[in-house]
Amino acid sequence: MYAALRSEKTKFFSFGWCIVGVMGAIIVPLLFLLTSDTPKIGREKEILSLCLQALYLGQLGIIFASASYFGQEYSNSALRTTLLTQPSRLKLLCAKFVNITIVVVLTGIVSSGLSLLVPFIQYDMEWTGTLMIRLLGSISLGMLSWIQLAWITSALSIMTKSLIAPTAIMFPLILGLSQLLFTISQLAKFLPTLATLNLFSIPAVNTLLDKWSGLVVQFSWVVLLLPISAWLFSYRNVR
Repeated sequence: MYAALRSEKTKFFSFGWCIVGVMGAIIVPLLFLLTSDTPKIGREKEILSLCLQALYLGQLGIIFASASYFGQEYSNSALRTTLLTQPSRLKLLCAKFVNITIVVVLTGIVSSGLSLLVPFIQYDMEWTGTLMIRLLGSISLGMLSWIQLAWITSALSIMTKSLIAPTAIMFPLILGLSQLLFTISQLAKFLPTLATLNLFSIPAVNTLLDKWSGLVVQFSWVVLLLPISAWLFSYRNVR
C-alpha cells in the first residue's frame, strides 16, 4: 500500500493540471481577501465571515485538482499502464482516494493558514483565544466539506471517464447555479455544494440546511456515488 501511495503521489504532482488545482485552492482565497473591502478596524465577525467565504471559493481548486487527478487516467489513456503496475484495482482505488484526501488536507492547512495571516497583517485586530477557537472550529468543518467534495468530484470523474465533465458539473454549482436552482425549487438545498453553504456563511442562511445537516447530506452524496464509481472502476473494461 505504501508503494502504491508513493506512486500515486508522484503521479499527482507530475500532472500539471493537478498542480494548477492545488495552487488555485490557495491563491483564489488570497486574492478574494486581498481585494475585499473590509474596515481597517478589525471586527471579529466580519473577518471570520470573509475567511470562510474565501475558503468557499477555494473549493474550485479542489474540484479541479480532484477531477484532473482521476480524469488523467482516462484522458491520457494511462489506466491500462497503471493497472499493469498495480493489478489490484481495489488497492489502486483506495490508494488514489487516500492520496487525494492527504493532498486536500495539506492544501487546506496551507490555504487556511494564509487566509488567517492576511487579516492579521492587513487589519487592526487582536487575536483573542475565543476568536482562535471559533476560527479553528469553523475552518475544520470547512476542510471536512473540502474532503467530501473532493470525493464526490473524484467519483464523478470515474463515472464519466473524464476530467472535463466533473469540472463542468461542479464549477457552475459552486459559482451560483445551485443558488439559482434553489430559487426555482427548495430541493436544490440538498445539492452537495449548497447543502454545506452555511459552513461558510456568517450569519447562517435560515432557508438552507444547518451546518451538521449539510455535512450529513453531503456525506450521503459520497455514500451514493462512491460505491457506484468503485464498482465501475473494478469491473469496467479499459482501453
